[in-house]
Amino acid sequence: IFKGLFMMSYRLKKVWASGLTIYLLVMMEAFMGYVLVWAQMSFWAAVVITSLLSVIPVWGPSIVMWVWSGFGVTSATLKFFFVLHFLVPWGLLLLVMFHLIFLHSTGSTSSMYCHGDYDKICFGPDYWNKDMYNLIFWFLFLGFSLFYPFSLGDPEMFIEADPMMSPVHIVPEW
Repeated sequence: IFKGLFMMSYRLKKVWASGLTIYLLVMMEAFMGYVLVWAQMSFWAAVVITSLLSVIPVWGPSIVMWVWSGFGVTSATLKFFFVLHFLVPWGLLLLVMFHLIFLHSTGSTSSMYCHGDYDKICFGPDYWNKDMYNLIFWFLFLGFSLFYPFSLGDPEMFIEADPMMSPVHIVPEW
């Protein structure tokens, strides 16, 4: 973001807005991943994370009550987070596609490598090679995880979780 500010990328409004939205959604998804402890959320983590929304001026408390579905965290709140946790990545994928389309149509303000029509992104052999290496890597990883699904797992994943109790490693010290 700071390099974008330095290069005045904010002048490309669609690219900048979609990039910032991607950043904020990834942060939100990371927080929800923290709340979804061991594939089952704890009420304590949900309260801590959602209370961060209360710092938003004017609308903060109303947003917290909407997210909590009332005056406290209930199972409805946990279901809401669980559904969002699986829907947000699809929204991120759509936003990334829009971001790439905007970036390709308007160009970039980066002064690196490209020498063309107003510094448009050059999809040259460097990008093709990088994409092919990534594709091969992900197919290998997909094959490994499909044929040996439990080899990368944690044995603690098979312990049945209790939504009323936070796991030991995230319990507050007080």
